[in-house]
Amino acid sequence: MMNLDEYAREALIDAVGKKNVSFDEAILEVYAYNWGMEVVNSMHGKEPIPFSTPPVAVVLPSTTKEVSKVLRTCKKHDLTFKAQSTGLGPWNNPSRDNCIIIDLRQMNHILKIDERNLFAVIEPYVSGAQLQSELMKHGLNCHMPGAGPQVSLLASSTSMSGPGFTSPSTGYSGRNVLGVEWVLPEGEVLKLGSLGLSNEPDWFCGDGPGPSLRGVMRGLHGAMSGNGVFTRVAIKVFPYPCSTEWEITGDLPDYQFKKPDHIEFYMFDCSKYKKGERVMRAIEEAEISFMCSMLSGFGAAAFFSNSLEGVIDKVTIARMRVPILVAITGRTSRQFQYRQEVMEHLISKFKLENVIGSKFTPPSISYAEAIRNNFGMHGFISTGGVRSAHGSMESIGMCMNVTKANIPLKKKYIKREQIANDFGEAVWSTSIERGHMYNIEAMALYDQCDKHSITGVAGYCIDSNEMDLHNHLGIPLFVEGDELHDHFGPECSNYHEWLRKIKQILDPTCIADPGNYISPGKKKKEGET
Repeated sequence: MMNLDEYAREALIDAVGKKNVSFDEAILEVYAYNWGMEVVNSMHGKEPIPFSTPPVAVVLPSTTKEVSKVLRTCKKHDLTFKAQSTGLGPWNNPSRDNCIIIDLRQMNHILKIDERNLFAVIEPYVSGAQLQSELMKHGLNCHMPGAGPQVSLLASSTSMSGPGFTSPSTGYSGRNVLGVEWVLPEGEVLKLGSLGLSNEPDWFCGDGPGPSLRGVMRGLHGAMSGNGVFTRVAIKVFPYPCSTEWEITGDLPDYQFKKPDHIEFYMFDCSKYKKGERVMRAIEEAEISFMCSMLSGFGAAAFFSNSLEGVIDKVTIARMRVPILVAITGRTSRQFQYRQEVMEHLISKFKLENVIGSKFTPPSISYAEAIRNNFGMHGFISTGGVRSAHGSMESIGMCMNVTKANIPLKKKYIKREQIANDFGEAVWSTSIERGHMYNIEAMALYDQCDKHSITGVAGYCIDSNEMDLHNHLGIPLFVEGDELHDHFGPECSNYHEWLRKIKQILDPTCIADPGNYISPGKKKKEGET
């Protein structure tokens, strides 16, 4: 680990104050740890441990001005930085020896809730659960990314991907961005959209005046701190789907929840993917769902369980081949009744059987999870570790092609006993914005304490990327860093050349850690001059 000279240390202390910066080796090692880091290390041929290169310092700014001072200090003292909000996953870790971590946890305020214009303004450390609990007081809701209610909505909106279980009705994070405050890598503050107006600036629009920079800011899956630090953002909010009056009893994790009026689950087995595609398309064309996800039988059982034993007990739904889970909600009795009638019509039309209420009764807390924090945590139940592969956001036909092509690939690693045996079928696919786009992720369950399992899931992820590339199955979720961008770019309209030009303009000296984004200059291969 590189040691900082005293001038760099003093400059960082001057930027944020002595109590808000640490050079303590024990603290730095803690920041080197992250969930999923062992898989990333294995994919890059390193020891499969959950630690990255430690940062040389950790700073905790509390204002945009302090963030700007920290970035200017990095430029002056030849340091790189990695910014993190709530910090989930290896995308928050340094890739270089001279990197500091900018931990934004002190910027944790909800700055504005505009009920009339349906947006909220937040800082980086505001979690989905925090914002949603405040919005519920106003009868409003926010999109919750599939990563869960504990993650930063600012990070998901500006710097990551962000589809979620309610994407049919709430879109995905990258589509919900409005005004943005963005500190560029050299410390300049840029304001996007209506926030940048010279007269009466406000947060209500993320584009213009003039050409929009939203695509430059985040692209499809975000730059993951590779192009600066986002300090404030406005995001769209939505009317809450049903009543916000809750009655909860019991103890964690088996709460009892009195189901509010105007919400109902439907779940049926489509048996074949082609039929599942037709059913999902019809539901989304009718614009009636709050949630509409295609799963595997194993995944459906996990959705409604808080333990591995609970998964095993749910044989009725675990035996399903192509289950679709739909949540119907309504703001009024009339709206709810209409949506139910349309749903019943589609069930009859496609000769489906709704197992909810007949063969299976969901735990009452499942309804709260549907409208409060979503189901992401259930993916960890069986083995403790889960990793997504693929991740295309494409047409539903393309998503079904990915789903079917993935099965024999996944079975190869199941046969080697490196990942959990889900028959190769464990996927999560959701509609986005009433079927205008779909997302497909294949979940691989693994033991993060077992080297054989870690190397297996890493190999599966690498092979999944190659399958998507060579079979034209869309851009996967985790194409990041120079090596992968340079590998995918020539097959995808040479997008990597344009991405590198953006980096060259915004960050020519590479102050922002490029490990999960791209470097301003192409990395030379061994032997090149």
